[in-house]
Parts: sequence; C-alpha cells; structure tokens
Amino acid sequence: MKKKELMTLTPAKLTAYMRKMAKKEISDDWVLHSTAGKRYYYKLCLRAKVEKGYLIVSVYHAEYVRAGARHPSYVVYFDKKADDFITFETDSGKWRESMLYHLDGILYLYNPETYISRKDEKIISGYLGTENGTYKDLRDYQEGIRERQLIARHKKKTDVWDEVMKQVPGLPKDWERWVLRNAVTEHYIFYKYKRGGATEGYCTHCGKTVVIKNPKYNQPGVCKRCGQKIIFKSVDKAPSFLTGEETAYLIQRCGSGIILRRFNVRMALHKGDFQNPEVYCFETKRFLYDAGFHEEPYYYGNFKNRGDRWIAGEGCSYHRYYYYYYYVPAPLRGKVYPRTLPALGRKELKMTGLVQYIQNGSALDPHKYLNAWAKIPVLEQILKAGLPKLTEELVESPEKLVWRDVKGGLAKKLEIDNARLKRLRKAEGDIHVLYWLQQEKKENICLSDDLIGWFIENGILPKDLSFIHDRMSYVQVKNYLVRQKGRKKDSIRQVLTTWEDYLSMAKRVKMNVYDEIVYRVNKLYKRHSELVEYIQNNRLSVTAGELEEEYPYINDILPRLQEKYEYSNKTYTILAPRSVKDILEEGQALHHCIDKKKEYFERLNKEA
Repeated sequence: MKKKELMTLTPAKLTAYMRKMAKKEISDDWVLHSTAGKRYYYKLCLRAKVEKGYLIVSVYHAEYVRAGARHPSYVVYFDKKADDFITFETDSGKWRESMLYHLDGILYLYNPETYISRKDEKIISGYLGTENGTYKDLRDYQEGIRERQLIARHKKKTDVWDEVMKQVPGLPKDWERWVLRNAVTEHYIFYKYKRGGATEGYCTHCGKTVVIKNPKYNQPGVCKRCGQKIIFKSVDKAPSFLTGEETAYLIQRCGSGIILRRFNVRMALHKGDFQNPEVYCFETKRFLYDAGFHEEPYYYGNFKNRGDRWIAGEGCSYHRYYYYYYYVPAPLRGKVYPRTLPALGRKELKMTGLVQYIQNGSALDPHKYLNAWAKIPVLEQILKAGLPKLTEELVESPEKLVWRDVKGGLAKKLEIDNARLKRLRKAEGDIHVLYWLQQEKKENICLSDDLIGWFIENGILPKDLSFIHDRMSYVQVKNYLVRQKGRKKDSIRQVLTTWEDYLSMAKRVKMNVYDEIVYRVNKLYKRHSELVEYIQNNRLSVTAGELEEEYPYINDILPRLQEKYEYSNKTYTILAPRSVKDILEEGQALHHCIDKKKEYFERLNKEA
C-alpha cells in the first residue's frame, strides 16, 4: 500500500451523535468501564468511508471524545484488492501494521463495546463482503489477511521443499517384507499349549510352522528352521503388543545424486492373529546428496504448528504413532536395504566404500559413515585395506586420525610405510596401534608388537612419554615403570603420572632433570613425597626461583631500585626489595596481590 496516496485521503469525521453516544452512561449494576466514578457504555466509536478503492475506518477512543478530542486515535486503511491493511497512529504520526486489538493496551479486549452507526456498518460489510460490519468483523477480517499472508510466506519455503521431495522415488515392492524379516530383530515363536508340551509353533521371522520341544512362556530360544533368536509365547497367554523400535535404512538414486532414508520400524502382533504380524514404518529423516556429495538434510515434523510435512534441516528425533507424539533418542544403527546397493556401488557410491562397509557389518549408521568419509576421504582406502576395527573407530571419531592428503598409497597417507601397514592389518589394529607405528616411522626405529601392545594395554600413547623419551628408550621406559610399580596397587598409568609429576617438581626446585640419578630415581614414590614436602615448606623460595627463570632481567633492576627509592629519617624508613623473594615475602605479610599476580614482574622485566 502506498502511504503517500493514503495520506491524500480524508478519514471520516466525528459526528455530534457519536459524541453523544460516547457520553452514554450505564446503570450501577452493569459494570463495564468507569471514569471519575461514572460508568460509560462505549469504549470505542468507529466511522467508515470508501474512497479511491480503500475502506477507511476511523477509530476514536470514547474516553478521549468525552475529554473533547475531535480527531481519531487511529485510521485503518483496508485494500481488498491487495488483501492488506495498514494503520496510521495520529498521535505519533507513525504507520503501524498491528491488528486492531494489538494497537495498544486498551484495544486488546476480545470485543469491546463499540459504537458504529448502521450506515457505517453497511459500508464496511459491503466493502469487505462480511455478514455485518461490526468491530468483530473488522478484527476477523484482519486475522484472515494475516493468516493468508503467513501461509503465502510459508509457501515460498514449502514449495521449494516440495519440489525437492517430488524427486524421491517410491518404496521397493518388497520393502515391508524385508523390514519384517531383516530390520525387525525381535521375533517370537507362538505355540498352542497342550499337555506334555507343544511340538510345533509359528515363527514370526520365517513365517513358517516349525518343530519345537518343551517350550516355556517367555523363554529365549532359536528357530530350528531359520536360525533366528526368538522368544517363546503361548497363544493363550500373550496379549496384543508392539516390538521395540528399531531403525532401517534405504539408499536410492534421486535426481543427480542419491538419497539416504531413515525409518523407525517395529512389528505389531495382535492377539488371536499372531500369524499376520503388521509392520509399522515411520520415515523420520532424508539425506539428499548431489554428485559432489554435498548433503541436504530433511526431517518429518510439524511445520509452524500447521501439520506434519518434510522440512529442510536436521530437526529433532521424535516418533509418532497413532495420535500422539513422544520424544526419545532414536536408535541410529540399523539394517540397510541391500537390493539397491549393487547398482549404486558401481556408480554413485563407488568412491565412498559405503557399500563394502554395509556388506561387512550388520546394524550400522550409513549417515555417520558418509559424514566421516567427507572429513577423511582416506577412510574408503582404510576400509578396503582390511582394517575393520580402525574403520569403525574412525566412523565414530574421524578427528582422531592423523594423516596427510597427498598422492600415493594408503601407507604414505597414514604416514607409515608398507611394512608397517602390513603389521597394522595383521594385528587388526585400532587408532592406538596406528599412533605407535607412526611414531616408530617418525623416529626410524623398530618396536616389537609385544612392546606396543603393552603400552596400549596400559593406556599409554607416544605423546604421553614426550616428557622423558629424549632421555630413555621405550624399552627402558617400560622396564622402569614395571620396576617402580612393584607390588603397589597403582596402575602402570598412575606410576607414569607420578613420574611425570616428580620430574615437573624437580625442575621447579632447580634439580638437573637430565641427570640420570634424578630422572631415573630409584625410589620414585619416596622421592616424589619428599619433593612435595620440600615445596610446601619452601613455597616462596621455589616460586622466586621460577619467577627469576621466567623474568631473567629482574635481578638486574632490583639494585637500581635501592639507589632510587630507599629513604630513612628519624621517623620513617623505606626499603627497596633486594630479590624476588623479598617481593613475595612482602606480599604475603601485607596480604596484597603482588605475590599472586605476574603483571608486576612483567613490568619490571620490561624496564631492564
């Protein structure tokens, strides 16, 4: 709506009769609104006119009219052709897009008593096409406009989403049968109780009558025909029930790429009809990938409280059955429908290794695999090199891998050589084994598999030994840790922590940590306790030594402070510190922060 054009229009003016109606009082037993002890019938007065295709509604506060106001508080302009309205606030001279009952704190009432002449009502109803022309009709018409505008805004988004969803192919014809036989893992054999024990029952997995022997209600077993783990259920005892929720995946071609679809699945078994299990499949997520494997996720949910549909984004994990919603963490590992994989593996998924990953596992999360592969493309080579344990670990935590994105074979990318890659494969090694082989290659040394296994078993990685490895070999480190542990209940890892802590304290007290007598101390725990006690008893001296090492120029400055600041007379004496320890002792004695903050020492050091 053009505001300049609207300002050329003339709103309908207040009439003498409207002024009279604004002063209409009501009886004491009918309480509506009161002013100075009087009660008045009307809250608002409205006038309407049509000019240049616009409906112009003047809104007068009856209270202001009684006080002598001649001009409307608001002028509302309706444009039926544009299906829009806008309000001019006369007091502030501002344009507002609020509806009538949102304009201020007075008009919020559901239907305030409003005076409007029958003539003006006909003008409003004739223009808007409503049954009447009351305040309520104006309010409802405004709500309708806002609702249509909101739908139009949403439609701009949803139309784009719907176009994308049109590309999604239908489900395979055998989808539900496959879900029942493969994705649902909770199965049962139902038997009819009889004396001497039932001899046959119905397996929900293979869908056949099978031979059984002496079954007991809720007892686990295995179907002799299909080999599926089952639970025995008596037809007479078992009620109708649902199996636990599980996950199934379907990968299909879609547009120029693929789509990965996630379903929450379960089986319903109805009393008296256990031979006809019902499959529930609720699709919760769709992940679309283009030719470059850029992901576009969608989830099924309630969009703006306007019904369930496919929505762009990650969304939340919720499940819906029947007529209610409940929020629980969705199981992400599940079976993948296999019959679409061979064709995809020859083309779209050829360079990802996803098909081989699915074939090597049972329940898995293909979405997590693709996310990991996007971060570390070498994952496909690791998988195909026959390293299942390392593959699974990197799918869960791709950030753990240290590798180089260079041309060449897998060994070069993993920063090892072919011989070490062979050792990694033979040992079915995980990421920790790889770390040790990378360290071995980096130092150009050879460590035995037993030694590497011992360190890993005790939770020790190369980075954990950086504090001592420049003085001792890995074999020496192992032997020292074993010797110091002795019969102590501490783990090897705890002994290592104690050793590192001991050397750190030794460095603080200016011990030569490169002297074998110090770093390879015979009685580690005893020396550790002695250093703890020494530092506690000589805290200031130790701290002073550390500060002198960190700020080497302070000792050159302190003698100059004596010449500049020391002073003495009969009453006062001012002393300058002669060492860092003096400064710390003063801070401790006077309880100020000079001994606790380094800013003071940094300034002194810079002045040198």
